[in-house]
Amino acid sequence: MIVPLRSKRRERALLMQKLQHAAPAFVLLAAGLHALSEEPHGFALGLAIFEIASSVLLIGTVIRALRGARRPANARASLNAHHGVDWIDIFTGSVLLAEVAERYHLDRHIVRPTLLLAIVLVTIGLLHGKIAARQQHRRTLRVDDEGLYVGGKPFRSIKVGWADVKSIDVGTRYATITLRGGRERKLDLPDLEGSDHVRAALVDAQLRIAPEIS
Repeated sequence: MIVPLRSKRRERALLMQKLQHAAPAFVLLAAGLHALSEEPHGFALGLAIFEIASSVLLIGTVIRALRGARRPANARASLNAHHGVDWIDIFTGSVLLAEVAERYHLDRHIVRPTLLLAIVLVTIGLLHGKIAARQQHRRTLRVDDEGLYVGGKPFRSIKVGWADVKSIDVGTRYATITLRGGRERKLDLPDLEGSDHVRAALVDAQLRIAPEIS
């Protein structure tokens, strides 16, 4: 039995980080519309169109992400999901590239830190599928005949055989896994997407714990 361990708080925090990038998009959109109203030609016209397009795409993608965050999560679908590119990161990088191009157009100066950040964001956006798949594989709860695996942050994951598990207590809010060596791992069930599936896997795990020999 394999179920994902996805924290709602963590997902909201990641989304809020991305939302912060939407603010510059409104400023850039206004700048692009203003430039277009002056009937530019050549590079100035292309730059104005690029500013408007990248800003609109980023704002639209952020709105779509907000709507998606309101839908209830499906734990099974989440586990089997195929992650593609992260369009918010890609369009944020495009907005930053537009800012760099506008600055260069005005005073022939390349803002290197902004350019570097734009390249990094586009790269991360393109590699999002591989990064997300690796994180998803790590942040899971696995129960099988060999033992128990509880994923999480580095050095917090648990991977043990049943003989090393002392107890699993599943309460209303928290589930506590205690190993015979004294180590504990606590899961905040209401914070996990698909908490019913996590609870069911832990109940199944309780039945597999080897009894203590007195």
